[in-house]
Amino acid sequence: MRNSKPGLGDLKRLQKESAIASQRNEAQRNDQGLRAAQDLKARQSDALLFARVVQAVQPLGSSGRILHAPRASQNHEDARARIAQRREQAIGETARASAAVSDLAGRPQEPGSDLAFAAPGVGPDTLRRLQQAFWPVGAQLDLHGHTADTARDALARFVEQSRSCATRCVRVIHGVGHGSAQGQPVLKSRVAAWLSQLPGVQAFATAPPAHGGRGAVMVLLRLP
Repeated sequence: MRNSKPGLGDLKRLQKESAIASQRNEAQRNDQGLRAAQDLKARQSDALLFARVVQAVQPLGSSGRILHAPRASQNHEDARARIAQRREQAIGETARASAAVSDLAGRPQEPGSDLAFAAPGVGPDTLRRLQQAFWPVGAQLDLHGHTADTARDALARFVEQSRSCATRCVRVIHGVGHGSAQGQPVLKSRVAAWLSQLPGVQAFATAPPAHGGRGAVMVLLRLP
């Protein structure tokens, strides 16, 4: 039978491997110690350099500092003044626009016809987008129950107020004429004529069915 006890050769091999492992561990410890010493030296060097740089710096005194508190009341007053100024401008522009708009009905519109207008320089894509409700409606004016005179003034005032509020697209409901004596839209032609004369109107087109169809018109405004 083979002897299970380790022989002399095995003991020498184990001793050699143990010595190699010890040397490797010692080398790793030495390397770690060297890196730690280098890091410490680098930090000390940086601290020394920073101390040399700032040694001539003198802190600012606090006696000369002036702290300004926010003037909330002044900000509110400025905001109210701006709103009042915009309101006055809108009222003035509305009066001028209403006076400049003709009371003539313009070219009669067929009951089933669509409205479309584009100011000079406005391309056909703008009309197509209006007809598709591309721009969200920011305000609406319903002219049901108005006479021709009150509808004209209301329309001019609505356009200028919408522009002063930076509203890009609005909807004007003129009706389809079901309640009129002749069963024809009374204000449709007038609204088209008035809108085409207002300088703040860039384009308008008959609204899509979801926005009133032929009883309403989508208006694209020229922002101030």
